[in-house]
Amino acid sequence: MRVLVTGGAGSVGRAVVPELLRRGHTVTVAGRTPGRTVEGARYEVLDCTQFEAVRRLVLEHESVIHLAAIPSPRRHDSREIFEANCLSTYYVFDACVEAGISKIALASSINALGQLFGVRPLPVRYFPIDEDHPQLCTDPYSFSKKILEETAEYFWQRNGISSVSLRITMVVHPGDHMWRRLHDVPNRDPMEQYMVRNYWTWVDARDSARAFVDGIEAPYQGAHPLFINDSVNNIGMPSRQLAAMAYPEVTDFREPLDGTESLVSVRRAKEILGWEPQVHFPQEPPPAPE
Repeated sequence: MRVLVTGGAGSVGRAVVPELLRRGHTVTVAGRTPGRTVEGARYEVLDCTQFEAVRRLVLEHESVIHLAAIPSPRRHDSREIFEANCLSTYYVFDACVEAGISKIALASSINALGQLFGVRPLPVRYFPIDEDHPQLCTDPYSFSKKILEETAEYFWQRNGISSVSLRITMVVHPGDHMWRRLHDVPNRDPMEQYMVRNYWTWVDARDSARAFVDGIEAPYQGAHPLFINDSVNNIGMPSRQLAAMAYPEVTDFREPLDGTESLVSVRRAKEILGWEPQVHFPQEPPPAPE
């Protein structure tokens, strides 16, 4: 299948592209930086906020993995974020309608809940959190991901395009600085706010890549937000203990959580895509190159 990967040269894309190639797809990577090369793929310069350019490129392909986005509200104002994350998503879907593309995988975020960057805290109703949990988006980045998911639902209802909006969390590449930081357990504070507000979630980049490719291959219909993260927490403590420390007001536990299970459920990703994480904390990091 001819697959267009917008933002495919970024952190998530550099794992997605090899997975697509491994499964036999022909890949075009689109990005805003001229002069790049991506091994095994064609590279095209594309600004996803320019509809005609999006349309021309999408028409050459049979499916799209849409990763292009501003990845946080830091260093960008709200208008930039809305244009890059929301307008571009609408344009990609609209072009897919004309191209007859019936399935798309999109990069949403765990921050579609609204917790990490929100100016108001998300009232956690229950654990483990799942896709039915209410959102409270009070920052432009989280809001943009909520709009992305609603755009996907709109194009399913209007045009029958199936999609998954993958609520990826902290994507970690084997051996990188975040991998080393996660594995430095004795020096980590379980109450570090970045971890608390992400519910101690993470996902290996290879598992993330499998989810995106499954998102254009699996035989599902409809528009589905799906959490994509490890099925255990990233600090190795009992999950109920973590919940009691950071979220003592939560008393509704909808699964047993007898060990280090994640406080964010990936059950629906398995039901819709057949996906489940293969790399679990605390897998040992790979040896350093000699």
